[in-house]
Amino acid sequence: MHRKLVSCGLAVLMGLGVVGAVSAQTYNLRFAHYLPKGPFLEVEENFAKRVEERTNGKVKINVAYSGALGGGNEVLGLVGRGGVDMAAVVPGYYPDQLLFWKTSQIPFVFDSPKQAIEVITMSSKEIPAFKAEMDKLGAHFLFQQPLGSFYLTGNGECTKIDDLKGKKVRAFGADIPKVVSAAGATPVTLQVVDIYEALQRRSLDFSFLNLGNISANKLNEVAKNTCGPVMSIGGHMVLINKRLWDRMPKDIQDIISEEAAKSQLEYIDWLAKNDQDTTEVLTKAGHVIKPFDPEQLAQWKKQSPDLLLLWSEDMVKRGQGDAAKEVFQKWKAATSKQ
Repeated sequence: MHRKLVSCGLAVLMGLGVVGAVSAQTYNLRFAHYLPKGPFLEVEENFAKRVEERTNGKVKINVAYSGALGGGNEVLGLVGRGGVDMAAVVPGYYPDQLLFWKTSQIPFVFDSPKQAIEVITMSSKEIPAFKAEMDKLGAHFLFQQPLGSFYLTGNGECTKIDDLKGKKVRAFGADIPKVVSAAGATPVTLQVVDIYEALQRRSLDFSFLNLGNISANKLNEVAKNTCGPVMSIGGHMVLINKRLWDRMPKDIQDIISEEAAKSQLEYIDWLAKNDQDTTEVLTKAGHVIKPFDPEQLAQWKKQSPDLLLLWSEDMVKRGQGDAAKEVFQKWKAATSKQ
């Protein structure tokens, strides 16, 4: 009888204690970031702090900056395999793996960073192909950085298309090189951390980057002019390993998801203020920021291919025409709204 009571008691305790035992587990997450530590990552750092606070220290996100745990072109595979727990992944660096998510970085689709994030958020929730792609790669999407609009930065004039002809201009991914070529320039694929040295050595004539990263990477030290804005695209995605995510208790998942959604909204407001503050800082330091001529920009867009259409046509060849058609139609509808 005593043994039976003990066994029953243990069964009850186990039945009642499973969730508590899992929830008590701690997670020290390794977050691989390709960018250096700086003000431009403030929202992501606050996200990590809030998650730790709300989980009472059960989840700690340890960010390794400047590619310390893997370069920008490596971290997608690392987070998918569990080599790292989280990663900041630039979709354009993986055009053959992120067939759907790379659309967030197709040039001349979005009018503003805010619109880019709104369309991507809608897609992640309403278009099954986006989640299916993440599942296949072993990752779970948390939120996406709304990159500030892109500017050209160099030592020459850069307000007209003719200023770019024959020049070496930074590019990345599969689509941005096509836009650079459409302006008569030569695309040079470079990661963010390599731009400073390339401008310094004059192996690159113009960087192509957002204001926040122009300042964070101190490009004004090696270049005197910035011209733009030229275009808006989505930035890197914050991902977590899917197996790890699926093993986490629901209360932990809920906290991380809530903070990710909050950070997504905060990022847009933060970006607008940061762009304004960055412009003032760069100008005070003697850096010259000039508008890219609107008529010239319209001409640049006109002579560039419709890359979203070309993407959808390529996806038909890959056997994913129906999903691509859904993306194309929903995106055209969303970006045509005034």
